[in-house]
Amino acid sequence: MLTEPEKDQLDEDGFLLLESLIPLDTTARLRERSLALAAAERETGKSHTYLANESAQRVWNLVDKGEIFEEAIQEPKMLAAMAYLLGDDCTLSSFTVNVLYPGAPDAGLHIDYPLSGLPTPRPNFPLVANSVWFLDDWTLENGATSCVPGSHRRLEAVPESGVEYTDELQICGPRGSVLIVNGAIWHGSSRNITNEPRVGLLGFFCRSILKPQQAHLKLVSDEVIARATPTLKRLLGFDSLPNMNA
Repeated sequence: MLTEPEKDQLDEDGFLLLESLIPLDTTARLRERSLALAAAERETGKSHTYLANESAQRVWNLVDKGEIFEEAIQEPKMLAAMAYLLGDDCTLSSFTVNVLYPGAPDAGLHIDYPLSGLPTPRPNFPLVANSVWFLDDWTLENGATSCVPGSHRRLEAVPESGVEYTDELQICGPRGSVLIVNGAIWHGSSRNITNEPRVGLLGFFCRSILKPQQAHLKLVSDEVIARATPTLKRLLGFDSLPNMNA
């Protein structure tokens, strides 16, 4: 489902913006549900917050937190991009809400784990990739993701803390867009200088031979498994190597 120019951009730049991919009514429902989950976790004192003044928050294990997320993570064109990068049998590593609250600072550039823990030179093919779901308009002011084009080919290097790179770009776009990011690209969230939270989702994927961030088959309820499509079962790890079903 990817066009040849889209594949070329992923190869060349290491990222691809699928603009206005998600219908706006679905985007609105995803945002509402995401903020409700984030608020509930803050109220119980069990929230995962980070950055200065706890100005950013994650909500984990979304596949088990509403059918809307089960459906979202199976979006066909997004999955086609992941299959192009990671193989047709790629696995969901984690699916999380990502909220940047007003005042959140620039998070700096990074490459994704486990790449950040590998010796150099790192592999010249993708091992992990992220899908960044814009549940708001992504702007220069509210923390749009920054990427350094072509940095996935810098197999010996990592981004240095506090350094400004002249080729760094903020990827802006309308709500409902999904940004596909090769995990080896130097990337990170920017500061939110608006008065509103910037809400997104992160669908993180890996090759099926890798250990995912979350053990979905232990975390996801029997109810979700019972209604899961073949695609969702594969994403949750039923076909992964090694798997827990042998």
